[in-house]
Amino acid sequence: MSVITRFAPSPTWFVHIWSLRTVLYNYLFAKKMWWKFMLRIEDTDQTRYVEWSIENLLRVLHAFWLDPDEWPNNPWKVWPYYQSERLDIYKKYVDELIKNDKAYYCFCSSERLDELRKEQQELWLPTKYDWHCKWLSTEEIQEKLNSWTPYTIRLKVPKWKKIFFDDIIKGRVEVDSKDVDDQVLLKSDWFPTYHLANVVDDHLMWVTHVIRWDEWTPSTPKHILMYEAFWWTPPTFAHIPLLLWMDKKKLSKRTWDVSCESYLEKWYIIEAIINYIALLGWNPKSTEEFFTMDELIEKFDLEAVHKAWAVFDIEKLEWFSAKYLTKLNIETLYNLLKKYLEKYDSEYAYTLSKFDDNYNKKIIKELQTRLKRLGEYRELTKFFYNDVWHISQDLLVNEKMKIENIDIAKKWLYLALEILSANNDFQSVDEVKNVFVEWIQKAEMKNWQVLWPVRIALSWEKESPWALELIFILWNKKSSERINNLLKNLN
Repeated sequence: MSVITRFAPSPTWFVHIWSLRTVLYNYLFAKKMWWKFMLRIEDTDQTRYVEWSIENLLRVLHAFWLDPDEWPNNPWKVWPYYQSERLDIYKKYVDELIKNDKAYYCFCSSERLDELRKEQQELWLPTKYDWHCKWLSTEEIQEKLNSWTPYTIRLKVPKWKKIFFDDIIKGRVEVDSKDVDDQVLLKSDWFPTYHLANVVDDHLMWVTHVIRWDEWTPSTPKHILMYEAFWWTPPTFAHIPLLLWMDKKKLSKRTWDVSCESYLEKWYIIEAIINYIALLGWNPKSTEEFFTMDELIEKFDLEAVHKAWAVFDIEKLEWFSAKYLTKLNIETLYNLLKKYLEKYDSEYAYTLSKFDDNYNKKIIKELQTRLKRLGEYRELTKFFYNDVWHISQDLLVNEKMKIENIDIAKKWLYLALEILSANNDFQSVDEVKNVFVEWIQKAEMKNWQVLWPVRIALSWEKESPWALELIFILWNKKSSERINNLLKNLN
């Protein structure tokens, strides 16, 4: 079976997480059927057009490995992919609807429509067009056209009709035509509305499956009526459930950071985002949670998509990202880090370039099991690349570890200096541990009593890798230097 899916966004802003899932499902389904996925731009609302949004969209899709097979401005350009370039096509088909008495001219002014809407709202009635122009005679219509009265074209919805379609996810959907408004198809500026352009483009571009948000379900009966009016076979529909934030509110620009670009900047692992987004509302019928793109394509099944909404949980995404990070070998991880910093944090990339690669690799190897995303690297490693001598003395005192005052902390710092001066650079964290534990036992103390002030002296932070790991990364000379400087500051 030849399958063509499409993603048809409006060029109004950044690409959002919910759009990414829609793209992903369209992509997975098309590739599973060994056919193609298309990108089309619905730019008929020119007042909301954002110049850079198309470039941003293509860049984001490429970053997430979701490149379409056809897209605007592609080299072979089978047809125009911007709706604003297809106005003559829409005019042709809307004229056909008028001719076949499936649509009609509406000469109502915006003021009249506003007043009608206001009256209906005050009476708690559904806001629908009142058919004021539906029964105009041919002479009345021609007179208004001759006088250049502005008009729109509306769909002529049958009065008594059952409209139904089979949705892959929702099942059979049935609507009474009395609940469907006579939707505007062509606006007064001759630009089509979403409904007309959507149907005409999907038909002419041979789209076989329309996979889109559940919010478009109420519009589908209008589209079915247009397919019937043109004597066209409608595509198969699949309306995927909404994404909600953790508080069960609709995921939107106001609830959290929902731009895909921001997740790239924070450098969540791409595989993790794709993997997590795919599972939001889809059951792969497996106990496995981690899938490659090829595995997702092989397993994806629209019929296994849930009917209910899905919750976007940032903590679950971070868990996925952390798991992917731990699977990478250090060379791959380090190269990813450099790539990320060069693109999103050039200042810190320059800082790292002043240090030996082996030193940088030791740091990221130590952090590998703690990182949830590479965007955390700067915050977690500042003390590895900068020397600061002013430390809050409160950090050194820790009554739980029986370090009740500065003098006790100084005592154990001097012991650490003695240990470091008696040994060459350590070749592993285990070697650091063995040597320090032996000395601490001779001093008849607990490990944490000595290592707590050492850790503070080396990192100046309450939260950091443990002292033994810091010593291994910084080497003996730098570790001794930092401890000495702290002691001078305390004295």
